Amino acid sequence: MKLTVLGGGGVRSAFLAKSLAYNAHRIGLKEVVFLDNSEENLKTFGEIARYIFNTIRPDISFSLSTAPVIALKNANYVITTLRVGGDESRIGDERIALEHNTLGQETTGAGGFAMAMRSIPAILDYCRLIEEHAADDAILFNFTNPSGLVTEAIIKSGFKRRVYGICDAPSELIRELPAILGCDEQDLKVECYGLNHFSWFTHFTVRGEDVTDRLIANPDLYSKTAMQYFSPELVQLCGKQLLNEYLYYYYYKEEALKAIQDSGTTRGEQIAHINRDMREELKTIEVKANPEKAFEIWMKHYLRRENSYMQNESQQEKFHTRAPLTLTQFIEEPDTGGYAGVALDILEAVNSTTTKRIVVSISNNGTLDFLRPDDVIEISCDLSKDGLKPVTPAHVPTAQKNMISCVKEYERLAVEAILKQDKTLAVRALMAHPLIGSWSLADKLIKAYWK
Repeated sequence: MKLTVLGGGGVRSAFLAKSLAYNAHRIGLKEVVFLDNSEENLKTFGEIARYIFNTIRPDISFSLSTAPVIALKNANYVITTLRVGGDESRIGDERIALEHNTLGQETTGAGGFAMAMRSIPAILDYCRLIEEHAADDAILFNFTNPSGLVTEAIIKSGFKRRVYGICDAPSELIRELPAILGCDEQDLKVECYGLNHFSWFTHFTVRGEDVTDRLIANPDLYSKTAMQYFSPELVQLCGKQLLNEYLYYYYYKEEALKAIQDSGTTRGEQIAHINRDMREELKTIEVKANPEKAFEIWMKHYLRRENSYMQNESQQEKFHTRAPLTLTQFIEEPDTGGYAGVALDILEAVNSTTTKRIVVSISNNGTLDFLRPDDVIEISCDLSKDGLKPVTPAHVPTAQKNMISCVKEYERLAVEAILKQDKTLAVRALMAHPLIGSWSLADKLIKAYWK
């Protein structure tokens, strides 16, 4: 089996390489190709990823490539992890939004639309190449942000292969809960529903017993998990449901906006500064000849990025911070699945005798009865050899239905506007978004973004 990663020269490619190497046996991998249109990125981050993969699985072919047709030729599995336009485009997206006194977070609201304007055309170009050159039964896993919008665009473009939208935010919160409840991970069941970066978590059970009240009453939930950004009062108002961390931008929108404005620096500018420092230091060595030193430099700067996540917006220190590891420690540390875990679970399920619950973005097909069948939703699914079975949530409060319906209307219009290159539809899309909700503001934003 051959797996191709589109965007394999990204900063996080080391994590993906490690996860694929440790789990290659689960899906019969024989060949892995990391493709990127930046030769410089492949010579730095790609080479670090290559060393990690080859150290763990020297028996499997691993290559770096800038040639899409060769990389996709006969590929059975394709993972997309693109950042079209790089850090500079993200900075522009955020700054334009802030100039109009609205949030410009990269995947949410105005910033998310601007990112989708770049991501969707690039992904669809690759989709055409996949249909022309990949294996007939190739499966596409989309990690490219904004993941829900991009996944919906792929499906509505007429792409003929199976496609799943993947995001690690829901899985990360769910993985934090067993420590709060004092249970084993496999004994906990959670229902997640909504849209990508716009989802809620409900119906928490441990070995069949409902533990919702015990969970939300535990103070550690609000200090030792991604729920640190939300108050217990808000959880009660949401019907005792937990929240995806990106909902912070909706429930605390004026606080998030003021915090970003007061800081004087956007998250994109922070990341760009960190990445510039990283690249400059990596230029002082030959990465391929000095993998340990290259990894040490990469890890030092990556942790500056990882451990400062959401600090600007929330004015809070992140509870779970990572400590630096050497290259040997990183390779030897057990793999948690993380970045590629959901994709690997789906691929392995065909030969599995057990059922596992995952969170994935797929077509609604009646799972949420207040949305259209062809809407892409983020939903818990029970995964077995019989395939993916979406879990209809036990209860969706009216407030959540209304919010989801509103953002989904934005997503439908946004995808249609980008597929048709229709400026009027783009204005309608931003008018529908709850963080914008104004014709005059939407019109100004589209004039600024539509280049």
